Amino acid sequence: MLDKVMIINTGGTIGMVHSDKNDPNSPLRPANDWNEITKEHPILEKYSTNYYQFTPLIDSSDMSPEIWKDIARFISKNYDKYRGFVILHGTDTMAFTASALSFMLKNLNKPVILTGSQVPLQFPRSDALQNLITAIHIAGNELYGVKLIPEVCIFFRDSLLRGNRSRKIDATNYFGFSSPNYPAIAEVGADIRVIKDRILPTKKDKFYADITIDSEVIILELFPGLNPSYLKSIFEANSIKGVILKTFGNGNAPTNQEFLDVLKYIASKGIIIVDITQCTRGFVKMGLYEASAKLTDVGVISGADLTPEAAVTKLMYLLGKRLSTDKIKKLMQIDMCGEQTISQYNFLTTDFKDLHSANFEYNLDIPPTLKKEDLIEAVVRIKNIRNREKREEPLYISISIEGENSISTEQLKINNIIHANLPNEKKNFHAIFNHTIKSIIDKNNILKIKINSNMKISIESVKFSIFSEYLR
Repeated sequence: MLDKVMIINTGGTIGMVHSDKNDPNSPLRPANDWNEITKEHPILEKYSTNYYQFTPLIDSSDMSPEIWKDIARFISKNYDKYRGFVILHGTDTMAFTASALSFMLKNLNKPVILTGSQVPLQFPRSDALQNLITAIHIAGNELYGVKLIPEVCIFFRDSLLRGNRSRKIDATNYFGFSSPNYPAIAEVGADIRVIKDRILPTKKDKFYADITIDSEVIILELFPGLNPSYLKSIFEANSIKGVILKTFGNGNAPTNQEFLDVLKYIASKGIIIVDITQCTRGFVKMGLYEASAKLTDVGVISGADLTPEAAVTKLMYLLGKRLSTDKIKKLMQIDMCGEQTISQYNFLTTDFKDLHSANFEYNLDIPPTLKKEDLIEAVVRIKNIRNREKREEPLYISISIEGENSISTEQLKINNIIHANLPNEKKNFHAIFNHTIKSIIDKNNILKIKINSNMKISIESVKFSIFSEYLR
């Protein structure tokens, strides 16, 4: 049946009909079947489709992780039979479902297109017919002269958006969805114009559904005047495993000690705290600047430019895999399926805490994926410098980044060394390296972080963070 598209109806406005077909003012109810949905639109009968309807159909406000699993199972069972899939869905939680499916449907090489409408298909001025027909065209790809788009997407009005980048932005407007931090994959007018550089590459490995979800997470949004003790009380006696913390601006939060102590308490319970911005657009870059280092010190991790929908479903997915806390933290900060623009790789060592020396060297393995990405910046953070050998003299310190293989940094114009004088009251040092050290990463498998000073010192820890970008 590779000449057909499977339409999966979960519920929502698009498939609502009048309870009394002879009374246009009668209450709406979910349609009983495909024929009842399409009877006013015979054009839909011309399309090569099959239809499956969940029982019962639900308002999308009642969407749940269990239904996400059911959708993923159904697609997995029928994956080899159809050219693509269209999921009819209520608009309120469509972005959550699209995000969750993007993590569960592995090695996807077919379109999975979610669509719905602001007005039922049965109504004369509905947006539903265009949304549905265009979704069928995109899911059917070559059957209708459309380029293959092998990912989970949302189509609405005139834009095809990556599912895990999408948000509902309007409750009534026909332009109901947006993708704040990633451009549309296709623009639809008289033609369906697919921007090929924006779609995920096709996968060579076999498709499978990884149906793992643990929904013991919450989303918390900061506001001026929030009492930190209220936050603490939420976590004192429950099974919460993860928190999406919506902070101000580019990841800013209160810096008073009471608030930081509460975050430290939450993290000490093994609860993962992910920092995302409250803003519609923008990034969180934890640890890039010294101001945000206090949050990283108490255990908060960066959510980059994840939408709230993608952040919470990604965390649910990773928690469901029963990975270690450290592994989940690592994966939450690295792009898995196009859900975030910036990946953050963190390396931490405390091996030097009992050492008193003027020379330190930290070696780390370079992740293979990093070689495919564009490096934005890198940060070395030295925490809690103490036991200075000569307290009467200023501390002169230098940090350099080198590879296992010799390379002429002068010839390649690489900025790989930073110097600083630290007064006695300065306990931490934050060094930012620019994108030029990518030349070292590309030619090596091991990086060496070297710290040299003009006197013996002790340091609690060294953290090295790399911020990279892979637009796709």
